[in-house]
Amino acid sequence: MDMRILFVTDLYPIIEDKTIPKIVEDFALAFKKRGEDVFVIRPNFLLNSFLRGHKYIPECEVSINGIRVYNKNFFLPFFDKNIDFLKQKFDLIISHMPSGHIYSDLINQELKLPHISILHQSDYHVLNDFKYSIYFKNRLKKALKKSTLIGARNKFLAEKLNADFVLPSFIDEEKILEKKDFNVEKMKIITLSKLIKRKNIDLVISALSQVDFDFEYSIYGEGNELSRLEKLIKKHKLQEKIKIYPHINHDKIWEELDKNNVFILPSTNETFGVSYLEAAARGLIVVGSLNTGIDGVIENNKNGYLIKPDSKNIKEILQKINEQNNEEIIKNSLLNIKEYSQEKIMNKYDEIIKKIL
Repeated sequence: MDMRILFVTDLYPIIEDKTIPKIVEDFALAFKKRGEDVFVIRPNFLLNSFLRGHKYIPECEVSINGIRVYNKNFFLPFFDKNIDFLKQKFDLIISHMPSGHIYSDLINQELKLPHISILHQSDYHVLNDFKYSIYFKNRLKKALKKSTLIGARNKFLAEKLNADFVLPSFIDEEKILEKKDFNVEKMKIITLSKLIKRKNIDLVISALSQVDFDFEYSIYGEGNELSRLEKLIKKHKLQEKIKIYPHINHDKIWEELDKNNVFILPSTNETFGVSYLEAAARGLIVVGSLNTGIDGVIENNKNGYLIKPDSKNIKEILQKINEQNNEEIIKNSLLNIKEYSQEKIMNKYDEIIKKIL
């Protein structure tokens, strides 16, 4: 469509920072691949950045993978609407995360562009948690009310926040296998995740301490739960069966996924983990939590499993996977994941954008 798109979000990696997901960058690069001109503003509220454990970045403009990114720091949250650093006109604003929506609303008083706000789990918290009610909640509600369209990163957020459409993550179609056999001789389980409490990896370890089949469990990631998880593994005497490895670069993920046959991540408050899609693309049986971002992509007992995040339910599902023929689950999963190819998701996104331009 030859658009000039202004992305506004603090959820954009400007330096090597493992605490920032790359999903918004993936969308920006997908637009660039289609010939669109993309510019990114990172409205960075320094106190919030510090509390979330992000690295300090001075105000600057850089080029990352051919996309210009301007990091704009704020000591007070998003009052400065000086946009002299924008040297060109744009056709559309796409914002992600509360700070992105609020700052977009501020600068759009001058730009007067169509504005699509994409909601994440963080937006739900700001709109519903009491601690945000004094200030951020009202500003976010005002910004969303003035948005041209509102999208949500999963169907549950769309339903809870009355969004106009759902914008899931996507996968490179070339990474999707045509078929994969399930090796029942030994279940090989993998988790790729930050090691933080809400990922519930401790529940997986506790469940595996109770199963009666042979397994290997590989955990890749870093975070403040590392020490506690290591102690839990030692407590259950599972050091030979469960290993924790450091975070690995994205280009090596596929190699590790191919060594395994089950992916499990029973997170709570998960917006949409792309690792679930990557695992499904490589023919792994995917186990996620009910009522989170992956619910809706996975249909329970059809192309994967959705569970309550507790050790008893996790144990029951893993026992079930070990005891049954999993051919149909894997076949359905590989067929379903093709609907989440980059081309198909971006084609749908383009159709939504055309309606407002």
